[in-house]
Amino acid sequence: MAVERGSGGEHDRVGAGGERDRVGASGRIVVAAVVVAQATLSGTMTGIDAQAPPETVRAEVSGRIVSLAVERHRAYPAVAAADLALALEGVLEDVARNGVFLRARLRGAEVAFEAESPFFRHGGGAAQLANPPYEEGGAFWLPAEFVTRWVSEGSPPVAAVSEESRASPSSPASPSSPPDADPLPVRVDPTAPWRVIIDPGHGGRDPGTLGGASLEKDIVLAIARRLHEELQGREMVEPYLTRDADVYVGLDSRSQFAVDRAGDLFVSIHANAAADERARGFETIFLGQARSEEAREVALRENRGPEVDDPAGSPSDVQFILAGLDRTENLAESRLFAGFVQNSIRRVRRGRSPDRGVIQGPWWVLLGALVRMPSVIVEVGFLSNAEEERYLSGAEGQEAIARAIADAIVAYREDVLRRYAPAPGSGR
Repeated sequence: MAVERGSGGEHDRVGAGGERDRVGASGRIVVAAVVVAQATLSGTMTGIDAQAPPETVRAEVSGRIVSLAVERHRAYPAVAAADLALALEGVLEDVARNGVFLRARLRGAEVAFEAESPFFRHGGGAAQLANPPYEEGGAFWLPAEFVTRWVSEGSPPVAAVSEESRASPSSPASPSSPPDADPLPVRVDPTAPWRVIIDPGHGGRDPGTLGGASLEKDIVLAIARRLHEELQGREMVEPYLTRDADVYVGLDSRSQFAVDRAGDLFVSIHANAAADERARGFETIFLGQARSEEAREVALRENRGPEVDDPAGSPSDVQFILAGLDRTENLAESRLFAGFVQNSIRRVRRGRSPDRGVIQGPWWVLLGALVRMPSVIVEVGFLSNAEEERYLSGAEGQEAIARAIADAIVAYREDVLRRYAPAPGSGR
């Protein structure tokens, strides 16, 4: 098996013995060792194990557990394609890189990726990743999700979608076949509209992040109102706002509002900030263990609320409760929906703002709603960055973000119905 990368007169070649040879334009070969750890655990385990080292991803391949080191150049874990090919000899073969493209054969079927694109080809179809592959340090990196959801044996097969669906801005492709969880009976009736709970963060005595000339509570309320208006014009969607004025609403009250209205989807809108004014970008968050110090700090700040007697829980409280929720269908669906939102915003912000990816974090506001519905937080940008603050403060930027989120909601509902709704005549 060989892994080749051709770019600017230099390429990588991986031999069957597990060495990576770097061949320069001069033809001189420099050998770098590649270490792939093999897990000694018994039984089947896929995904990123909370009990394993945080920078390791595992998958079952040909009856054995393969453990791969991951890197976090961005907010999500990724595996070097060359390392993956070494570990999966006989499964991932004929890996070749040509510029921003990476092609290979996965269990005999052609698979192709493009750097910075969430879509990849498999055989005659296409599928969607929550986060895109990318180039870094001369290597091609694949999201760890590809290992756990498509490479690992027992994971769902790639769901083929049409080119029209792939190309349509308002209809992102289905990320995958459904996760191994119970169906979602409340949300699979195609004749029933979805109740979407829109949650503008902060408000009242809680200003949220402070921009140079704006407050987070005002920016997110403006975007939320535009999203509400946008969804009112979409079929089979009933939007509700947790607040429609500059008032303070406790975190638990926001979740309870969603549950009381039997919501089908919970979307909380926030804006970010950083000490470094150069920080930029957007991200979508679903409930989970924080995978970076930055995610922990943000969650702690948001969970604390504006006063010390705020009833909101702490990240440690959320992590404790997560132990009983990590296999529920709503948590799995939240992750999938987060991918739809991130990819939709990426289309309107491409080239203007960095894509920080889909991440997970212990946000208290998501916990209460998650019991009943998929729930995410959308961080629309950094108010500490002057350029992004101007964009998010203007009508054009607010409308674009709201429309992108609305497109993601509609596309995700269609995806859920496609995956779970009973076929005509099935009797279900």
